Amino acid sequence: MMRGVDAEEMIGRAIQRYGGVERWRRLRLTLSPVYLGGLLPWLKGAGRTFRLPPRAEIVPARAEATFLDYERPGGIGRFVAGRVALGDAAPVEHRHTFRGLRKWRRWSPLDALYFFGYALTHYHSVPFTLAQAQRRAWNARRRALTVVFPPEVHTHTPVQTFYFDESGLILRHDYVADIVGRWTRGAHFWHEQQMVEGYPVATHRRVVARLGSVPTPLLALDARLSNIQVAFDA
Repeated sequence: MMRGVDAEEMIGRAIQRYGGVERWRRLRLTLSPVYLGGLLPWLKGAGRTFRLPPRAEIVPARAEATFLDYERPGGIGRFVAGRVALGDAAPVEHRHTFRGLRKWRRWSPLDALYFFGYALTHYHSVPFTLAQAQRRAWNARRRALTVVFPPEVHTHTPVQTFYFDESGLILRHDYVADIVGRWTRGAHFWHEQQMVEGYPVATHRRVVARLGSVPTPLLALDARLSNIQVAFDA
């Protein structure tokens, strides 16, 4: 049975560990994806049907990401609260295109923009979005919290589990990447977290396949980020 007081206490501790709600609402983050490996990117066409952008600007509280020089010098890809656009086009809904057999396709630049847009915006929105999620389970010994996110939160899947250290720092979270398929059960480890202007940023993200809650050696995704800059809007 979930111990609600302990879960609430951990969420509050995590929110303070990441600088508090008021700072996060003004957070503007820029970073450079410098490496992307693993089975999932390879299957989906990384380096062939889509390429990493050299720079991304993220406003997590608004679920917005802009990928600079995307696919070509001067090209721009925009993720806006679940909608995507290339160049000057109007952002459109895209998640519905990942249904049925279409989940098995290699990704176009627009597909990759959607996946990495919602991933980067939500990774830098937790633990703050945990406050609006439904608590499903709490394991005090492992400091593991399972939640159900509401539909307006753009993320991998509604049900996710987060693991914290004693201070509230997120060490790992488990999910299923719905737009790829129900077989993509991942344990996502947040490595090499740097404090930038008082905000922790994981610069190495490693996702392995899992059986239940047990990680396996199978590497699904390995991403490294650099040139981290943090600013706060007035």
